[in-house]
Amino acid sequence: MLNAREQIKLLIDSLSQQENIFSKRKNQIVTMDGFSERNIIIFHQGIISGCRPNDDRLFVNFSAPRIFGLNQYIDTTLMYFRACTDISYECLPLVEAEKIINEKNLWQAVSVNHMLTISQMLRYINNMTGVSSYAQVINCLYQLQAEPEIIRLRRTAADYIVDKSGLSRSTVMKLLAQFQAEGKVTLRKGLLMDLKALE
Repeated sequence: MLNAREQIKLLIDSLSQQENIFSKRKNQIVTMDGFSERNIIIFHQGIISGCRPNDDRLFVNFSAPRIFGLNQYIDTTLMYFRACTDISYECLPLVEAEKIINEKNLWQAVSVNHMLTISQMLRYINNMTGVSSYAQVINCLYQLQAEPEIIRLRRTAADYIVDKSGLSRSTVMKLLAQFQAEGKVTLRKGLLMDLKALE
């Protein structure tokens, strides 16, 4: 049986049309706006941030390959994408994607893609809503520690936490200073170098 990554690769290989693939540079934005019909977006290469449009809140960083927009019951305007590295991606009409999925019986791969997306959203909700500022900063530090090196070594801990949590910079800096004084966090030029067990 195929694992999650293999299922998503199978789905992408079946849906992708080479002539539709575009590239964007680091920090450029990709949205689902501007289409006359509903589309899906396939990310082929790179690391991408999923952000909330109304306040630029960082939901999740993910590595390609990934697909968004296949779930008709999730509003695709809930998130826009920002390239953390150079990326390649394509857009495909949802009706066309569904036709291919039906013809090739790819619904298991679609469900795996849905489960992965939903689990990431639930993880964000569980860690970032209805918890104290203290707990949010701790959760963000653990999430930052788990990010790819290209993000950890280019994003200060304070910037990452502010983008992820929406907390004020002064609150974040105060808590980071406290954790450093307690020897639980090591920062170098604002970058997270080491993280001890936090409670």
